[in-house]
Amino acid sequence: MIASIEIQNFRNLRNLTIDSLSRVNLIIGKNNTGKTNFLESINFYSSQNEFLPEEKLVVDDLAPNLLTEDEILFSPNVKFIGTHSSIQSFLRQNTFDIFSDFIRERALRCLKIMDDRIMEIDFVADNLKNPIATFKSGRNVALLRMGNGVHRILTILLALSTSENGIVLIDEIENGLHYSVHEALWGMIFEISERLNVQVFATTQSMDTIRAFGEIVNQNENMPLNGILIKLENIDNTIESLSFDSEELKVITQNSIEVRR
Repeated sequence: MIASIEIQNFRNLRNLTIDSLSRVNLIIGKNNTGKTNFLESINFYSSQNEFLPEEKLVVDDLAPNLLTEDEILFSPNVKFIGTHSSIQSFLRQNTFDIFSDFIRERALRCLKIMDDRIMEIDFVADNLKNPIATFKSGRNVALLRMGNGVHRILTILLALSTSENGIVLIDEIENGLHYSVHEALWGMIFEISERLNVQVFATTQSMDTIRAFGEIVNQNENMPLNGILIKLENIDNTIESLSFDSEELKVITQNSIEVRR
């Protein structure tokens, strides 16, 4: 797992150092503070180097502006989910039969919150790329016909499930998701990432997402989960970071403090 990161000369991240990273890292900040660039710097590093999670990752390269897409070969250890990433792009290389019982149970819990008509999910039906949901009425519905929110959940699940001992990067994690599902999603991410030794970096502009993240991190007051909030700020044309640990997240969550400014 990457314990810290130093980014030099990557787009608008000219001199950014974050001394302490966690299992699950949520990145916030105003527009043009480099949230997406932060994710892409890790993704780019993995394309140019044999990627093994290290204690400290140092990204110092102007090359992304010089290489074509064909010259950037991304590591299988790192999965990047963009703001509008398609589930189909992940299904070209994987099918849902990779889901363990552990992951199926958490997927069902999350999807039931999205649609309480769902009773069961069959990920290994006749078509392994189009799982079936069984509704309370007995009707069967293909999950991939159920809208962007379901697609987003399944894409995140596929990325986590195929990244054991690696990294998952998620840009604007809240895209397509109703606020009511955010806590269940974070609970699922923390559980799976811990089980499979996956490090997660996600960005958001949503206060609902931040609040849900803080609630899950501190759901057990005696044993907070391994997650931190990282804010990127533009100070005198230099992007700097400010981190919030579990105790600070508790204060933010309990007092509804606006940290995105």
